[in-house]
Amino acid sequence: MTIGVGVEGASERTFWTKVLHKNFVGVRFDVRNLKNKESLIRAAPRLLDAFRSLHYTAGFILVDRHRDPCITAVLRHFDDLTQEEARKPGDERYFFICVAIKGLEAWYLADPSAINALLPKAGYVAPDETAMLDPKQELKALWKKQFGKNSAPNKIGFAQMMAPRFDPEAGRKRSASFDYFWIRMNGASKSSSGP
Repeated sequence: MTIGVGVEGASERTFWTKVLHKNFVGVRFDVRNLKNKESLIRAAPRLLDAFRSLHYTAGFILVDRHRDPCITAVLRHFDDLTQEEARKPGDERYFFICVAIKGLEAWYLADPSAINALLPKAGYVAPDETAMLDPKQELKALWKKQFGKNSAPNKIGFAQMMAPRFDPEAGRKRSASFDYFWIRMNGASKSSSGP
C-alpha cells in the first residue's frame, strides 16, 4: 500500500517522510515537495492524476493556511476538479486537502513534550489550541531563549530534529487541524483497496 502526499517545501517533506513511516508501519509514503504553496496548489490536478495512475491507495495535499482568512478561502485556490474530489463523502474520497491552520509550525507546537525536549531552556507551555499562536514567531522566540538572541532556527534542521520526537496523539489534543488530518490519514492507511 502506498499513499501519495504533496507538501509545500523541503522541511515539510523531511518531517512527514519520517513521521508517517514511523507511525504507519507497512505503509509506503511518496512525499513530494512542490517548493511553495502556490506551486502545490497548481500541481494538485497533476498529483491527483499521478497518484491514481500509480494505483496509490489515497492522495493528500498538506497546505498551510498562511494569510487566508479561513479554510474555505484556501480551498477556493484549487481548480474545480480538485475541489470536487476533495468534497466527496469520506467513504468515496480518494484525494484529501488538509489545511494546517497557520502553518506546520502550529502542528509542531501542539506537542509540548517534543518542543521541550529540543528546547528545554525555553520552558514552552502549549495553549489548548495552537491555532491561537503566531507559530513562526513563537518558534523563533523559543529558539532564541534556548540558543541566544542572535540565533535563528533552520527549518529543515528543525524538522529533522522534531520528526523523531513528535507524538501525533499529543498533537491531536492541541490542534484541531492536525486532528482532522491524522484521522483521515489513519482511515486511508487502513483501506485495503485502491481507487
